[in-house]
Amino acid sequence: MTAPHRTADTMSDAIALSSPSGRMSRRAREAAQRRLAADLFGPNGEVWRRAEPSAQQVRAARIDSLRRHAARLLELADRGMAEPKYRREAAKATAQADALAAEQ
Repeated sequence: MTAPHRTADTMSDAIALSSPSGRMSRRAREAAQRRLAADLFGPNGEVWRRAEPSAQQVRAARIDSLRRHAARLLELADRGMAEPKYRREAAKATAQADALAAEQ
């Protein structure tokens, strides 16, 4: 993603909208906000829109998250914090991750 091109008009709108002592009519403020949004984010806001992740991407992210969580729990258990509980929870998280990986 590249930074949008900023013109003098864009910057003057941004300054006018952010000025604490500036006075603008409602119509002028709404028009300036529309112009500024279109200049900065594209006419339909497509700069910030992303494609929805696929089910496979969501599953892979969940597997990674579960494995990282299990690693954190084991690290805490190795340091002596609630060892049986954290080892049990880590085993559950690892089993969930393995089950999700087997479904792929």
